[in-house]
Amino acid sequence: MELVPIRCRIPELLVRMGKNQQWLADKLGIGKQQMSDIIKMRYPDMTLSRAANIAYHLDCQIEDLHQWDLR
Repeated sequence: MELVPIRCRIPELLVRMGKNQQWLADKLGIGKQQMSDIIKMRYPDMTLSRAANIAYHLDCQIEDLHQWDLR
């Protein structure tokens, strides 16, 4: 069995902070399309460093970035 991310929670975390995807993309130094790919889970090579940076800016834990399922 393994934990598998089934839904990205970044949009709801941004709403909680009153921020948008462009704000986060700017903080990360990435483009709008790459940010969209991360949110739509089309970014298969997300590094731990990138996830930690996202979590830092969203003031959450790395685990909070996704909804997880045990498969």
